Order: sequence, then C-alpha cells, then structure tokens
Amino acid sequence: MKKKIVFIIIYMLVCLTPLALLPLSKDTSQTEKRELSAFPKPLKDGKPNLSYLTEFESWFMDHMGGRSYLIEAQTMMKEQVFRESAESSVILGKNGWLFYEKTALDYCKVATLSERNSRNIAVTLRMMQDYCTELGVDFVFTVAPNKNTLYPDNMPEWYLRTSGKSNLEMLTSDLDRYGVRYADLVSAFQAQQKVLYQSRDSHWTYEGGMLAYRTINSKLANPHDTFEGITYTPRADWDADLVNMLYPNAADNDLQQYPNIEYTFTQKGYFAGDEALSIQTTGGAGEGSLLMFRDSFGNTTWRYFAEAFADADFERAVPYRLNSIERLGADTVILEIVERNLANLAEKAPMMEAPKRELEVLDAYDISKEDNRVESRTSGVFFHLYGYVDPDVLGEDYHVYIIVKNQGNTDFYEAFPSFERELLGEERCCDNGFSCYLPEETAEAESIGILTESNGQYFYFPFTK
Repeated sequence: MKKKIVFIIIYMLVCLTPLALLPLSKDTSQTEKRELSAFPKPLKDGKPNLSYLTEFESWFMDHMGGRSYLIEAQTMMKEQVFRESAESSVILGKNGWLFYEKTALDYCKVATLSERNSRNIAVTLRMMQDYCTELGVDFVFTVAPNKNTLYPDNMPEWYLRTSGKSNLEMLTSDLDRYGVRYADLVSAFQAQQKVLYQSRDSHWTYEGGMLAYRTINSKLANPHDTFEGITYTPRADWDADLVNMLYPNAADNDLQQYPNIEYTFTQKGYFAGDEALSIQTTGGAGEGSLLMFRDSFGNTTWRYFAEAFADADFERAVPYRLNSIERLGADTVILEIVERNLANLAEKAPMMEAPKRELEVLDAYDISKEDNRVESRTSGVFFHLYGYVDPDVLGEDYHVYIIVKNQGNTDFYEAFPSFERELLGEERCCDNGFSCYLPEETAEAESIGILTESNGQYFYFPFTK
C-alpha cells in the first residue's frame, strides 16, 4: 500500500512540475516564429466563454515551464539519432551547415514564377528605372543569392536538382532583355575562393556584405568609396538565425567578421536596430543622397552605404515608396531583395505616379463580359486602381493602360503588370494583373476605362465607380 502511495505522489509531482515552473517559462514567440496563445478570459462580450477550457489548454501548452528545453531535447534527438530537422523551416545540411527550407525550390530549380510573371517583374523594374531616369536619378537592382545557390555542396543529397531554370535564372534573362541595370551578386560570390555566408545563418557575413556593396557600387553611374584595404576582426558573438530556430536556449554564437571602419555618419532619430523598417543617416564621408529598398540582407551592408553617401534612407516597407525620391532629394536608388522572395515583386506595385503614354488606338475588342476585375481605393495622395484581365485574351506578354477622360481631355497611364493578391483577396499570385497609382483627382474623372494590349490587339472594359 505504501508503495502505491509513493508512486501516486511521484506521479502527481511529475504532472505538476510544468505548472510549478510556469513563472520561470520563457517567451518563445521569437524563436518559434509565431504568436503564442493568450490567457483566456472567462467572459467574452459579457457572456460566458464556452471555449475557455480549449483556450486554456492552448495557453498552457504554449507557456508550460521548461517548454523550450523540451523542444530542444526533441530537436537534439531528431538531429543526432535520426538526422532529421525538428524545425520544418530548417534543412540539416552537410558539415554542420543549415539552410532555410523556403530556398529548397530555388535550389532544385523548380520555378514558382510563370514565364509571363518573370517578364512582368522585369517590366516593373524597367518602369521604376525609367521613372528614376526622368528625375535624373541613378537606379540599380540586385538580388541577394540564397545560401544554397552559392554553396550547393553542403545541401543533402536527397534534394535533387532539375534541368529547369530557377526563378532567378529566368528573371536574369528578362532583366537583360528589358535593359534593367542589374548588379549580379551570384557571379560575384561564385568568383570568390572564400566562403562569405554564415554556415548556421541564412545570410552573408559582414565581409560578404562588403562584396555585395562593392558589386552594387560598380554599377552606379558615380561610384563611391570601396573601402580598399579594409580589415576585419573576428568575434564569436553572432546570434545565427537558423541554429536559433533549432536550439533557442542552447545554441552557441557563431563567428562573425566585423569590419574595422571608423564611421563618420550619424543616425537620425531613434535607432530601432538593424531590422528597423526605416533607418536614416546623415554626415557620411561620401557625396550624394541614397534611397535604398532592402531586406534583412541589408543588416550587414547598410552602414557601408551610409558611410559612402552624405545622406541615406534605408527602407524595408512594401510597397516600395518610389514617390519619396523628390521628398528625400535622393540622387541614387538601389533595390535589393533576397532570391527566395523574388515572387513578391510580382504582387505589389511600387508606389509612384503612373507614367503617361501617347497612344493611338483605332479599334479595341469589348471584353466587358469576360473574366475581368477592377477595384479602387485611396492610398495616400493617390487614387489606386488594381485588378486583373481575363487571361484568355493575353499572350506571352501584355500592357495595361488606364484611360482617363475628363473635361474633353483623354489621358493614358501605363499600369504595372502586378497582381495585387492581398488586396484582391486571392490565395495565390497570378500573372494577369495590373496596378496603377493615379493622381488623387482622377477619382472624380468623367470616365475611366481599362485598355489592354497583347499580341498586337487591344481589349477594353470600363471601370464602374
């Protein structure tokens, strides 16, 4: 009988241990890349919460004491015993390397972009470049390569590569076709003998960031300082992103190469860290003003650019606010995006006034009854029109123009070939969209129509307010 009582006591203590450790539990929302369940309320809108027990269970499972350590124990067992990753976002590579799972399709050369959407992105970038050129502003586009694009030998053998083209390979051809000024970082990194990416992080090192800076700089009309003779100091204090997804509490910091540069620039306003949506600097050693649209790969490069220009503005927000050029007085625009996110360029048009075009249209097919859609909204100082054209009337490529008639005048504005998936409430991005930012007063025009040119033919349908 005594043995049974002891067993029951031990069992109860084991069961109550997670509850007793609740005050010591850590917030794992950052490492798990999701929002943890909130503590439930007994009442909702003044009525009993009938889902209270279910919500309490979810909260307890997310916050129970020792949760993060149990996750790490499971991760270690899967990795060491079964050679599997316990985190679906992380690929276990060879030689201790880790890769981001979202890069797998690019690595296997399975294109997620259609040929028409690749062309649409190139057209969008060319329109951005032309907009900058008309303002006397330099424009350069670049892509930060996925780590496994540059170092495929460390990927597991079971990720098989096809004979097709990846999104980046397909887009690179279209960029050349449409004359977009492109800084080719893939070739630049492949030409190096030294590994310039972190083995357990998804990004390049500061030294790799310098190579990216120099490659982009070489494409500028007026090149800036390239920091010749720069040296680096290694420190094992880098909080690598991929390994921290696996071991949020037990991961050792990685070695990072920090540049030995005495920066002269200063930051404007409050600095929220390298991940900030906006970073503004002034007092750099160079000349000119930069507007750079960047992502997390800019975390280890923005200081180089800030030092190379007298003034700089680094933006992470999307859509890209190209209409900020004149307000900032920028003479250079750089757009950097990581390879795995290239498809995003097909989904959100940059914010700038649509360019006017001179057109002479003799005849156009009325497709009012076909599968078209057009929506509108006010966005800042713009009247934003967006939608899609019946894909059955589109060939390999297409152009969409917005016809605005008002007080006896007819204006043609060219729209970006962007499919605004989120605004349209669509689950996937298609390749038959359009998006156009028009002057705010356009909303009061007498009539607005959508004119599409494809295969030498014109198609028309009206916009009904």
